[in-house]
Amino acid sequence: MASPQQQPMEHTAVSSFRTFFGSVTSVGRKAQEIAGEFAKMSEENIGAGTKAAERLRNAQSLQEVTTIQSELLKESYEATTNHYRKIAELAISTPQELAQSAREFASTFAQAGQEGAQQASDLTRKMGGHAADVVEKTAETAQSAVRGGRG
Repeated sequence: MASPQQQPMEHTAVSSFRTFFGSVTSVGRKAQEIAGEFAKMSEENIGAGTKAAERLRNAQSLQEVTTIQSELLKESYEATTNHYRKIAELAISTPQELAQSAREFASTFAQAGQEGAQQASDLTRKMGGHAADVVEKTAETAQSAVRGGRG
């Protein structure tokens, strides 16, 4: 069983690991979101292509074919740009979040180390005081015994 001084440090360590590995889990979720954006983009492009193919099949002039193709290109470009913007935002935020979590993790352990050192110092001071008291009482007892043996 942990001593009372160890419990806060153990709690800090457990909390830090949970925070850090929670951010690692967050990275996994971000990867899933990025994959989802790619899937949405593909799905939208396939849908737009299918719709454009239907319109092209019914086109009655070269000008109408050109207009349908131009609209398809414009829609595809805008949709792809929007998805890549979302993907970039997710990708950029992921390392920043992981780095922040690692900084917090290191800071928490540094703080726990400082607290542990302070507790050790306090305990050493306290034990030194007790030892000094014991030595003083032993010396007094020895002096009394010596005085009593002379009298």
